[in-house]
Amino acid sequence: MNFIGIVILLALFLLAVFTLANWAVLSASSTLSFIVFDVEGPLGVIMLGAMLVLVALFVVYALTLKTAMLMESRRHNQELEAQRKLAEAAEASRLSELRTQIEREFAQLRDAIGGVHGRMDSHEQAMKQSLSEAANGLAALVAEMDDKIDRALARHSSETKGD
Repeated sequence: MNFIGIVILLALFLLAVFTLANWAVLSASSTLSFIVFDVEGPLGVIMLGAMLVLVALFVVYALTLKTAMLMESRRHNQELEAQRKLAEAAEASRLSELRTQIEREFAQLRDAIGGVHGRMDSHEQAMKQSLSEAANGLAALVAEMDDKIDRALARHSSETKGD
């Protein structure tokens, strides 16, 4: 219970104590004027009754406000929950779309990498073949040069023997 509720209960308790302490004065009969007619009755009891009716009306009004506030709060919570579910569904849809796009891009990258590997393999084979041809050509050239050197040495040695 909040502070204002405690103050109201304390005020009502003090009013009840005051009423009990002064009951004889409150219930004393007097002439009451209702502008159009006059009535003989206890003014204090009538005023106390009017005050209790007003207190009851204020309590009903406060309960009505509290009920309306709770119903409005519940409606807002339901709307927030619905909006949260919509946001989660949209987020899930975006994540699914993102996953699909990423998978598609990775597939394109794999294809591109596979093409690059294929071209690299063909270039590697061409390079090996060129290197092999160059090595064979170089070996043939070295063998030819070796032959020429051997012939030149043989000529040179036959000339030096003949002198």
